Amino acid sequence: MRKHRSYARGTGIAAEQLIALTVAAGVIFLIICAMAFLLTKIDAGKNVLSDMSTGALVVGAYFGGYTGGRRRKRNGLAAGALTGFLMFVIILIAGSIFAGYTAKITSFGKLLLTISSASLGGVIGVNAKRVP
Repeated sequence: MRKHRSYARGTGIAAEQLIALTVAAGVIFLIICAMAFLLTKIDAGKNVLSDMSTGALVVGAYFGGYTGGRRRKRNGLAAGALTGFLMFVIILIAGSIFAGYTAKITSFGKLLLTISSASLGGVIGVNAKRVP
């Protein structure tokens, strides 16, 4: 039986997911830093802060899924969904450890939002034209 193309290149699915998660975390970090700078200049309420963090999560999930799809070169929907799910699990675990956050109804909405945006990024990443 033929091995998966990732194994033939020397990188496994876990390594590709780790790279995609690293890209997503980097994008989220940059966006959060930019938003923190903006919040020092304007006076914003708690709802604005929540919306900004959700927006950063969506954009980061998209770029993580895009990176995973570009590296995997096939099954972008599945690769993106896996990236989004892993991002959500990492955020949920980190939130429960550092902030005492527990899973609520809003967690399900963020799960769907993260998986859908990462899946969209994976599909677009697979179908993006390659530069020779």
